[in-house]
Amino acid sequence: MPCRLGPGSSIGIDAVKPDERPLPESLTRLLSVPLPAVRARSWPAELVPPPNRASRHAALESVLLRGFVYGVSGLVWLAVMLLIARHIAW
Repeated sequence: MPCRLGPGSSIGIDAVKPDERPLPESLTRLLSVPLPAVRARSWPAELVPPPNRASRHAALESVLLRGFVYGVSGLVWLAVMLLIARHIAW
């Protein structure tokens, strides 16, 4: 909300005063409408796909692939750390 500094006022708590101009009608209408209640969104039963074996297979494949990538990444990180330690030890 815009604030006005009056003549001779210092910067401080007394210097901050709300603008007394009326709000535009569209903003007044927007502010007067109560906020809708927030609720969890649920899908209609006809839109929820039934669980199938293909999606479970894809999920398992994804988990295995992610585990492999993390494992290889960890081994590379360990090898680099060993090489750094070996280099510093010389």
